[in-house]
Amino acid sequence: MVLYADRAFRDPSGRLAFRPVLNRLRLDSVKRLVNSVFHRRDAPSNPTAAHSTVVPGVWSWMIRVAKWLRARDLEGSLASILREHEGHELHVFIQHAHFSELKLASRWREPAVLHLVLRYSPELMPESPAALSALLAGLGPNVRLYTDSERLSAEYEKAGARQVTTLPVPIQLPDKRNLQRSAGVTVAFLGSSRVEKGFCELPRLLERLSLPAAVQVTRDSADPRIRECVAELEALARRLPAGRLELLESPVPMETYYEWVERAGIVALPYLSRKYNASTSGIFVEALCFGVPVVCPAESWMSDVVEEARKQNFRIGEIFSSLDDLPAACQRVARDIDGYRKSVAAFAAQWRRTHNADECVRRLLEPVAHA
Repeated sequence: MVLYADRAFRDPSGRLAFRPVLNRLRLDSVKRLVNSVFHRRDAPSNPTAAHSTVVPGVWSWMIRVAKWLRARDLEGSLASILREHEGHELHVFIQHAHFSELKLASRWREPAVLHLVLRYSPELMPESPAALSALLAGLGPNVRLYTDSERLSAEYEKAGARQVTTLPVPIQLPDKRNLQRSAGVTVAFLGSSRVEKGFCELPRLLERLSLPAAVQVTRDSADPRIRECVAELEALARRLPAGRLELLESPVPMETYYEWVERAGIVALPYLSRKYNASTSGIFVEALCFGVPVVCPAESWMSDVVEEARKQNFRIGEIFSSLDDLPAACQRVARDIDGYRKSVAAFAAQWRRTHNADECVRRLLEPVAHA
């Protein structure tokens, strides 16, 4: 049996012959093309910055073209695979499936099994619930669905999916290093600078936060709100006492980012978007894997984890019900930082065993191994 998958998956045991397919056009490649075509002269040459540099007013048009190209590429790839292996047992895996993949899956009548990994996507939920329900109801027995959170699995099942399997978050971490943590507590706001992650709320929150803070910033964002907020943060850093606010420049190598996570006293996640009610957060997972306490919004997948950990007598962080409560939640953790660190370190052992790429692929392949 041959395992056909997109870039992210291969069988770690080596039991299955692996052949990468569905190498769809990457969005970063599209954005670099847009910058080139429209002569964005200030676009950085570093390709890792391409995610945040695109000509304003052009990307919404280009993303529709990219989605259309992806759908055509997907159909062509699958047709080629099916012709090549007609009559053989065949499993095809698609990571980060979107509406185009679900449309194709609703017409899937092949003997081959199609595995779709669904993340939270505004294109799917909740903007088009009727269309989504119709597609899910039309899926045959040879289409299997997966998500990375229990809340998201429940949402898709409520929308009409027969059964959805929840996978671990496939975080790929470096080997654990024993860094010397400072005696003080720094609250870190990490990740890409995006409005839905509460980035534009940070100046007013930091004014009320009496702890030192570190904020990862993206200066070349295409969103003018982000650029204005970066300027506000720079002005705030000049006004505050020395050492109270550090701005961490993006983009950086992953090794540097992981050092920021490990050195943080607290990782705060001031997320605003409703999608985080069900969506996982890589930053949240990374913080817990490194033994760093977290502060996260209520009624989210993240708060579910914090509350479940409390039932097991682990204090891994605090939950805030509104952004105005975030500074106080950080203070609660800081007052007993040694106790939280000890508890998170104990929790991290099981967390790292669960949320990693190998365990995710192992669980994904379980139904294949027993087929």
